[in-house]
Amino acid sequence: MDPLALIDFLGFSVGEVERALLILARLSGLFLSAPFFSRAAGPSRIKAALLLALTVVIFPLVAPWSGENKSHVPAMFAAAITETIIGATMGMLVHWVLVAVQVAGNVIGFQMGLSMAMVMDPTSGIQEGVLSNLLYLTVLVLFITVGGHFLLLEAVTRSFQAIPLGGGLPHAGNALESALKALAAMFNLALLISAPILVATTLLYIGLGLINRASPQIQVFFLSMPMAQMMGFIIMGLTMALFGSVMLREIDTFFTFAFHSIGFK
Repeated sequence: MDPLALIDFLGFSVGEVERALLILARLSGLFLSAPFFSRAAGPSRIKAALLLALTVVIFPLVAPWSGENKSHVPAMFAAAITETIIGATMGMLVHWVLVAVQVAGNVIGFQMGLSMAMVMDPTSGIQEGVLSNLLYLTVLVLFITVGGHFLLLEAVTRSFQAIPLGGGLPHAGNALESALKALAAMFNLALLISAPILVATTLLYIGLGLINRASPQIQVFFLSMPMAQMMGFIIMGLTMALFGSVMLREIDTFFTFAFHSIGFK
């Protein structure tokens, strides 16, 4: 069947189909990089159906783009790439808050002697440290609990007001400033999470080194690993309540970076 004839039969114009495809492109970019949506868990058909459903819901809220009904294929192709980049940028900036947790988990696992304990993450297809994966999934559950996935959908919906379809990429100054701030905040958060265990285990290793220096007969190597792991888990348990409040604050901060990157203050 001729696609144009099918479009006419359904009552849509070519321009409306182009607009829907550009909305789908921005949503697809978000789903490629955003937390929760970018995970490979679940059937791909469900994710595709969700993308189409969101496109239908958002479509009435989006104004026609400048190249609508002009049937200019190169302009349509360039606009689709631009929309994908916009969505991916927003999702990536928010996702960095979970990347910070993964970095902190790797540092903590190394200090506790768990760097060799790796597990296969079926949703990402790569091997990750046990603590890194545990902290990532913990923060992901917290992210969903506070409605972070709904905030992402709100952000991408509001982005059509700040950057209309076919309006080009976000202002380079805003995007670059948000990316640099988010990158600095990511490493700062990773250091903040891992600092208590990093300091405690470092002091433990220094103390055990002094003991070994004073009394070489004591096999401190066999004591260091279990002591470091026990100390690390105790500190993690004591700081878990504080960890939750810090993550809530940082999730809000990274959403601010995402909004600022597309022009919202």
